[in-house]
Amino acid sequence: MSATSHAAIADFIAGHADAWNAGDVEAIADGMGLPQMIADGAGTTFIEADDELDAWIDDRLARWEAHGVAGVTAVVEQIEDLPDDAARVTSRWRLVDGEGATLATFVSIDTLACDEGDWYFVVTDVAGEDGAEW
Repeated sequence: MSATSHAAIADFIAGHADAWNAGDVEAIADGMGLPQMIADGAGTTFIEADDELDAWIDDRLARWEAHGVAGVTAVVEQIEDLPDDAARVTSRWRLVDGEGATLATFVSIDTLACDEGDWYFVVTDVAGEDGAEW
């Protein structure tokens, strides 16, 4: 995979964080793709339908809001090239309050795929978020 592809992945992850910041369920869902497998401390969720994905996103947004999260950033730390226009991406997410103070950080390890130049999540592992001390 080229440096250009790695830059596109970093831009995709940053754009995904921007969608979370905006609370834009449709943009978040567009980046996630279907079917979607999400692993967290509670187990693995397999999502096959738009309404299931929207409900998962709404739940995550509500949980973050309940903990005072006003913004997120995501920085790509590592990209491992995989066959068939795919990559395993390690990102560090930072959740902040309205004044910019860090509430939590966690690592997300995601498998992404590319279709005609558009990246999307296939597997999302956000188990690191469960260790956050709220």
